[in-house]
Amino acid sequence: MAVRKIQHGDLASVLALMQRHAHLENYDDIFAVDEQALNRLRLDSVRPPCNVVVSENSEGKIVGFALYFVLEFTFRNRPMLYLNDLMVDEAHRRRGIARELMAALCREAESLGCFRIKWGVSGANTEALALYESIGAIREQGKLYYILDERAFRL
Repeated sequence: MAVRKIQHGDLASVLALMQRHAHLENYDDIFAVDEQALNRLRLDSVRPPCNVVVSENSEGKIVGFALYFVLEFTFRNRPMLYLNDLMVDEAHRRRGIARELMAALCREAESLGCFRIKWGVSGANTEALALYESIGAIREQGKLYYILDERAFRL
């Protein structure tokens, strides 16, 4: 497997994985990303709004991706890499692909001087939890995460 930055020719494959991820995580009813939206992200620009790395197999098929943001200003006065989504095609799981994607994110975070990589995961995703613990990730204690959807913006 080869992990690399996304290219324009990868958009349809990544979109299919995103759609599958939305279905597995039970938010496919509100998933609104399409290929035009991905094109608008200008992923090949110097400072894209988000970053994506992909994993391709020996036949050149995209079998996994990780989408992340770099938060430049944090309480530590150093950047932090925030992993928003990581998905590996079900037929290609248990082959080290997610671990390779995480290793690529670690290299990226190190090169950017990040002090941390942070992400959320469903408590029901036992395979992901096992992977993250196996690479030394620590579950953040004492934190509760909240969301405020657009319906509640008018306080």
